[in-house]
Amino acid sequence: MSSRTRIRIPCRFYIQRLHLLPVSLGGIFVGLGHEPAPPVFFARPSTTGPKISARLEGYVAMPSPIDIPTILDCCNGLLLLDGRVVNPATRQWVSLPPCPALPAPVRGFGCHDACLAFDPTVSPHYEVLLIDSYLCYTTLDEGSEWPPSTFMVPVYSSKTRAWETKPFVREGGAAGTIADVRSAEVPAHRHTAYRRETLYVHCKGDYVMRITLSDSKYQVIKLPAGINASVYDEIYLGRSKKGVYCAVADNNNDDEKRLQVLFLDELGDRIEWIVKYEIDLEAHLYRNRDCIINRPWRLQDDNQHEDCSQGVTAGYDLLWDSDDDNLIDIQDTGEKYRCGYISIFGFHPFKEVVFLCTWDDRVMACHLKSSKIQDLGQVKTEYHGDVIDIAFVYTPYRVGELC
Repeated sequence: MSSRTRIRIPCRFYIQRLHLLPVSLGGIFVGLGHEPAPPVFFARPSTTGPKISARLEGYVAMPSPIDIPTILDCCNGLLLLDGRVVNPATRQWVSLPPCPALPAPVRGFGCHDACLAFDPTVSPHYEVLLIDSYLCYTTLDEGSEWPPSTFMVPVYSSKTRAWETKPFVREGGAAGTIADVRSAEVPAHRHTAYRRETLYVHCKGDYVMRITLSDSKYQVIKLPAGINASVYDEIYLGRSKKGVYCAVADNNNDDEKRLQVLFLDELGDRIEWIVKYEIDLEAHLYRNRDCIINRPWRLQDDNQHEDCSQGVTAGYDLLWDSDDDNLIDIQDTGEKYRCGYISIFGFHPFKEVVFLCTWDDRVMACHLKSSKIQDLGQVKTEYHGDVIDIAFVYTPYRVGELC
C-alpha cells in the first residue's frame, strides 16, 4: 500500500470510548468572592448518567487546611486550581510540582495567569502555561516592547511530569511597550480558549495572545478599537460552535444594556475580529416579573445528593437541551426589563449561546442567532456574604486516568 492510500484506523480502545469524550454540557462552575468560599456547581438535574463530583473541597487535598479550592482555568473537562489539576467527572486530581522558574518564596503559580491546555482527541496529556500578564517578573525597561520577540513561558507537561521554560517566538507586532501595558486597566476577569492545539489568552492591555503549542510561536491580536477594560468590565473570551468568540456586555448605560459578540476570523491571511451579533438585552429580557417561570437549573450538592436550596435529586451528568428548557421569545415592543448589572458566564461549547447572569443572580441562556432568552434558574448560595466572582462552563470528560 502506498503512502497516499494508507489509512489510519483508530484503535478499538478509542472507538469504544469515543462517546465519553467531552461532547455535552455538564453545567457551570461558579467562583464566589467577598468571603472565602469554595466554588459551586450550577446545572440541570438529571436522573441518568454518572454524577459529577462538584464539591471540590470534599476530595481535593489542598496544601493547607485553610486553603479553599479556587478555579483558575477550565479546559475540556479538567479544572486548574492553584497547583492542582482536577477531573470532577472521575474525582481524580493531581498535585503539580513547584515551578522552579518562580522566585522563592512564591507559592503556587504566583501572580501569573495560569492557563490549561488539554485536548483528549489529540493526546491524553495536558499542559499548564504561566503567562506573565502583570509583568511581575520581567527585568526589561519601561520602553521595551511587550510581549517580547521571544517570550519565555514556564510550561508544565503531564507527559514529562516536569516544568520547562520554553521560548515562544512572536510573529507580527507587539501590543505596545511595557509602560503601556503596566498603565492599562486590568480586566475584571481574563479567560482563555483552547482549540486545535492553539491557546488564546486575554491579557492585560486589551489584546489576545494566540499561542500555537505545536511550533512554539505566538501572535498578538488586539481587541477592536473602543473595546477595552477601561470602558467595559465584562469582556469574556471563549470557544464556541465555530471557533473563538469574545462577548462584551455594556453596563455603563442604565437605560440600555447591550451584548456584543465578536468572532475571530482565522480563515484568511489576516486574523481579525468581526462583529457577529449585537443584542439589546433589556428588550429581550422584558417580561412580567410576577409570572411563574420554569427554571430547571439549580446548585448541585454531590455530598448530600440533593440540591442545596431546592431539595431536588441531583449530582449526575447534566445535559442541556435547548428545546426542553423554558424559552422566552419576546417581541420588541419598546418596553424594557431593568436587568441591572449583567455578568457574562461564558459560551456554550457546541451552540452559539452565551450564558449571562443578572443582578439578582438569575442565569440566562441567550441564543445569539434568534436573540431568544432562556431563564435557567437562580444561583442561591449557602454561604453568607457570597457574591458571584467568576464562572467556567464545564464539559465532563470520563476517559482514562488523569496523568
